[in-house]
Amino acid sequence: MGSYEQAAIRPHAMGRFRDLLEATARHPAMLFYLDNWQNTAPNSPGARGRFQGLNENYARELMELHTLGVDGGYTQQDVIALAKILTGWGFRRVGQQAETTNGFYFDVKRHDFSDKVFLGRTIKGRGIEEVEQALDILSKHPSTAHHVSYKLAQYFVADQPPKSLVDRLTQRFLATDGNIRMVLDTLFRSPEFWDSKSYNAKFKTPYQYVVSAIRATGMEVNNPRTIQTTLQQLGMPLYGCQPPNGYKNTQDAWLNPDGMTRRLSFATALAKEMGNGEWGMENGGHGDAETWRRGETSIFNLQSSIFQSSPPPQ
Repeated sequence: MGSYEQAAIRPHAMGRFRDLLEATARHPAMLFYLDNWQNTAPNSPGARGRFQGLNENYARELMELHTLGVDGGYTQQDVIALAKILTGWGFRRVGQQAETTNGFYFDVKRHDFSDKVFLGRTIKGRGIEEVEQALDILSKHPSTAHHVSYKLAQYFVADQPPKSLVDRLTQRFLATDGNIRMVLDTLFRSPEFWDSKSYNAKFKTPYQYVVSAIRATGMEVNNPRTIQTTLQQLGMPLYGCQPPNGYKNTQDAWLNPDGMTRRLSFATALAKEMGNGEWGMENGGHGDAETWRRGETSIFNLQSSIFQSSPPPQ
């Protein structure tokens, strides 16, 4: 998973969405997680063992989660067509020569070479080029522009972002061929983003809360396992989300009595560790009276930040 984030996501996060889509589509972590490495055309020369039929998992999530959105206008026939397009699209196994350094491999013997109709467009059976054409169609689709724009506005502005902002971002996405940097530039310059109602309107996920709290103290992280354990207890372990839609970033997913109690306990423990200058020391530590006074003040400030929003900067 670390390779997926470092090699597929980060290099393309501020570039063209089409490039990001390509990088994730070719990464073995994605192809293994959503089973496309087993996706095989029935009765193809390579159909044998576990590779004997269509697997629609990646095709469906590629449209529902990564591009068009659940209401993006695709049908079950489009899912089947995309699954056929993606047959043989996987990663290297023993005896196969990888096409990229990350292990991606296209098995031509397991591909469906029939012509397909995908989202109203005919795609000729040409092998690996079919996938490239399908990704082009998906990345340029208006539903993809809207879906990505909504997600960005939801992350940075509000759980229910203003329609006016989403529409503006959608148009910017389409006008710039999915340039994520330009879409974000429009978002950060928008009146909706700078509206006082949007300031501190988002409830932090456990990951955001833990990381921002440690950054606010300026403490050095001595034992990362302590953070991993905390995130586990808060219900958001790193790379531990089971469903393919990922962790939610909305308040209703994280604001509950148990979660708040655990956040308070974390804030208290973190503030007490401030005297050591490091978070996650193996044996704990003890400071002088002034250190403990600073710790008590920090506890109050950290706990207050959970419940209260600061006024917008003047």
